[in-house]
Amino acid sequence: MGVKAEIQRQGVPVTEAAPLPLSSAIAFWGIAGLLFFTPFFRGLFFPPEQERALIVGALSFWLLYFGRWLRRKTRFFEHPLDFWVLGLPVVYVLSAFWAVNRGLAVNEIVKAALYFVVFWTVSRLVTGEADIRRLLKVIWASGVLVALAGLATATEIIFIRDGFLGGRIYSSFQYPNALASYLLCVLILGAYLWAWALGHEAGFKNVWPSRPAWVDRLRPDSYLFAAGNFLIATVFWGAKSNGGILTLLVIAPLLLLGVPVEKRAALVLHAVQVGIPGLLVALPFVKEATAKNYDLAWLLVFAGLVVAVGAQVFYDLVIRPKGVKKVRLPRWSLPAAAGVLIAGVAAVFLVRPDFGHKVLSLIHFRNAVERFYFYRDALEMIAARPLLGWGGGGWQEAYRAYQDYLYNSTQVHGYYFQIGVETGIIGLIVIGGIWLTFLLSAHRLYHGARGNEERRFLVWVLTVGALGVGLHAAIDFNLSLSALALVLFAIFGMVAGLARPEEKVVVAKRPKKVQEPVNTAPLIAVTTAAVLLVAGSFSLALAGDYALEANMALAKNDIAGAQKKLERARVFNPFDADCDALLGRIYMSQGDAAAAIRAAEAALAKSRYSAVKHAELGTAYMNAGRYEAAVAEARQAVAMAPFQVQWYENLARTALNAGYLELRARQQEKARAFFEQAAAVPGEIKRRMATVTPQERKLWVVAPLMEPTPAVNISAGGALYFLGRFPEAAEILQNALKEVEREGVADQEKEMYAEGCLWLALASEKQGRMSLKEEYMKKGREAVPAVEEWYKYTVQLPVLGAAKK
Repeated sequence: MGVKAEIQRQGVPVTEAAPLPLSSAIAFWGIAGLLFFTPFFRGLFFPPEQERALIVGALSFWLLYFGRWLRRKTRFFEHPLDFWVLGLPVVYVLSAFWAVNRGLAVNEIVKAALYFVVFWTVSRLVTGEADIRRLLKVIWASGVLVALAGLATATEIIFIRDGFLGGRIYSSFQYPNALASYLLCVLILGAYLWAWALGHEAGFKNVWPSRPAWVDRLRPDSYLFAAGNFLIATVFWGAKSNGGILTLLVIAPLLLLGVPVEKRAALVLHAVQVGIPGLLVALPFVKEATAKNYDLAWLLVFAGLVVAVGAQVFYDLVIRPKGVKKVRLPRWSLPAAAGVLIAGVAAVFLVRPDFGHKVLSLIHFRNAVERFYFYRDALEMIAARPLLGWGGGGWQEAYRAYQDYLYNSTQVHGYYFQIGVETGIIGLIVIGGIWLTFLLSAHRLYHGARGNEERRFLVWVLTVGALGVGLHAAIDFNLSLSALALVLFAIFGMVAGLARPEEKVVVAKRPKKVQEPVNTAPLIAVTTAAVLLVAGSFSLALAGDYALEANMALAKNDIAGAQKKLERARVFNPFDADCDALLGRIYMSQGDAAAAIRAAEAALAKSRYSAVKHAELGTAYMNAGRYEAAVAEARQAVAMAPFQVQWYENLARTALNAGYLELRARQQEKARAFFEQAAAVPGEIKRRMATVTPQERKLWVVAPLMEPTPAVNISAGGALYFLGRFPEAAEILQNALKEVEREGVADQEKEMYAEGCLWLALASEKQGRMSLKEEYMKKGREAVPAVEEWYKYTVQLPVLGAAKK
């Protein structure tokens, strides 16, 4: 791995390559495995894969440190980035003490710890540029396979769930914007590897002694990189990511500005070689794949490969011998070319307005506008908890309580906003410190390598690749996919590794003497941390397996088996609210009200902003006869998600049932209070919707605009009946029942419909409209025959009338 040893031979220092220690070799392949394989595990977005990745990362981290400790290299912090990157898991741990969802907070700690161990390990594995190129080749090879997987799933050669949707390639990342960000970064690294191969590849010198002279002009590795970069570019365009294209427009000129002057022309030619054929292939490929013309789609890909490889042959045989390095593009040529391009595009738009409209139709303006609402809500959440935020997963847990219209987004779609929500101002300082320290380190390396153009080129490529990921992450949640984040933190580690002093081991012949013992405290600390990471990740992964088995048991109606699995899962992961919630439902089905309440309360304590957990606790209270607490929890569910109509349905239903049961218990005043709450729910919905602006109504597309549903109105109608407001009850019930009848009474709606018929029949009877009563009693019996028994019992209950003032 490039470690040097200076050996004193007859008083003359001689530099020789030392063999790579076994611990470092194992650590290298562990990290290389993470960088290579993680993109194929759904982009490493989900906790089960992240937990297993942390086990591999932590073991590699410990092995590397242990090997260094044996060689008396005990220092743990050697670069400012070490402190800042370690600060990320530390701040997530601190915020977890006040997290609104403990399980999600633990998941984010796992991710942040994974990023640190990969960063630290890479930074110590890197002792020179050759080590970086090895890792870059691993990342590049993985990117090529990700691109091939995207093409293959689009043409149904392989199956990746959500790998190709709506004419966009998602590949193994299952999200096109993250895929585009990843492939753009890999493409930048691949362009560097292509350029490096041109100047350093041995060609066919060692394998074809009697070759023709023109063969010496060919560089075999450059063909491999050209073909791979073409595939990456094709899938990048096929992802159709607006954010990815915007990022490309920013960083492509930036890349050319900083590379050595003699390499600019070559990189421009390479961009033409792979970028334009990639674009020209991607658009028709997606069209043909959507139409299931798979043979034609692959013919386009192979044609593009022929063009890219053919261009490489032309470059090697014609352009490079004439001295492309002598072509020096001055810096002013880049803005000039950009100006010409912009002017040309503007001219096309003026001459062909229809073409302009087609291009603009591809831009997802609605999504861009909606993200500003995400960011506004995120800022409100940061202002509510400015210091350490809401804990990991805080946005996912609590964003519905802050939204001003209904949208579904468990991610902020802006990494830095999400950091602010989850870890507050302290977390923003940490992430800002990481970027600032990285950029300063890269700046020092770049300007400190004057005269060493190869190092400057490498440092600049790493900087621009990282900036591309970071810039795109500002407007999307790409870094929530840990496979991409690992590439970013590996780049941070590469720069930190180059910035550290070169490691040398001096081995000299000297009299044997007793050496001072190595300080074991750092090793104990690192070992303890590694054991905690491995054991914690293993425990979480085991809990996830038990929870999965529990759900499978429930699907088979094995309640006892599911209960045992969930109780085990709760032992191995005591932070997960979902295990407690599911156990609460099982206890409730078994009639154990006390156990159900304990489990539901435990679930809510771990997930405090979940409308579902509030509603489930309310149900448990209702079954235990704690009616006031049940209605209070139902109302809290509405507060946690004020634009989801199902919680209003739950509130109206809970309040009606509470009033009915209190009325049966002859607690008329308590019953009246509950009935009044149920009757008020339709008005609460209307008042809430009155706060939604016209623009927000346009953005509201994930569900119909909220209004009182038949379920809400039937519960409200029943409450109005018991309050003696018969005309209002009859009107609201008739409208609700007609709405159900228009759509057809589904099986799951029959009980609700029959109950509505009962309330309307009772209200009609009180008004003396006996024919209407009989009509709806008949309809109710047809839906649920037990309606007749309901009527006989309910008609005996008193009607309360309005409350006395």
